[in-house]
Amino acid sequence: MAITVQHIRHATSIIVINNKRILIDPMLSEVGQLSPVPFTRNYRRNPLTSLPVSLNIFENVDAILLTHRHFDHWDKKSISLLNKNIPILCGPNDKSSVLKAGFTKIIAIEDTYEWAGINIKRIEGPHAPGLTGMILGIVSGFYLKTKTEGSIYIVGDCIYTPKIEKAFIDLSPDIALLNASEAEMIWGTVITMNREDIARIACLSPKTKLVAVHLDTINHCKLSRKQLSAYLKDKNLCDSVVIPQDGEIVSF
Repeated sequence: MAITVQHIRHATSIIVINNKRILIDPMLSEVGQLSPVPFTRNYRRNPLTSLPVSLNIFENVDAILLTHRHFDHWDKKSISLLNKNIPILCGPNDKSSVLKAGFTKIIAIEDTYEWAGINIKRIEGPHAPGLTGMILGIVSGFYLKTKTEGSIYIVGDCIYTPKIEKAFIDLSPDIALLNASEAEMIWGTVITMNREDIARIACLSPKTKLVAVHLDTINHCKLSRKQLSAYLKDKNLCDSVVIPQDGEIVSF
């Protein structure tokens, strides 16, 4: 297996699979250029951390994979800077808005699609339970697989549900990126996976190497790398989960 993940920051990563560089959920703004997430417990402007890489690395990507269009996954700076002719892999509900932003090669995946020798399956899920989930909308997760390199599941901001559980059981991905920051709205609803979800997935799919991201960058994300690391150590899960630093490259 020769999949690599360069975690940039928050949900933004560059994965290399089948010799293709795929940029996930670009948020390229510098510290404080974005507003706080509405209806959250503090008013710190976002992002909280600097971009750890030069912007020129985003000139050399083969595709963009977009799980959803919230500003911490698809910001105005990314829209203005990125090449409008780069293929964008997304869900059908995001197609029209991405087209309006000026991008010309939109691949809206309803269920499955093959691109550049990579089999892609979209697995949608709610961003939150109940009414909050209806307000925040649907998120697309994507499972990517090649014949020789294995598979990676970008879960996105989907919370843990029976459908996501079934995806891990049925697909048994080699790698999974989990947005597990315990992001919380002011009324208490958690809108991403949490530390207990990481533990559940580690037990459910022990062959999967989990990569915990979405940490330490946006004002409503409660769980820090330090807290998650301590939790994993307490649960004897350090060998199952990687917590990359911003800019770090992890090879599998």
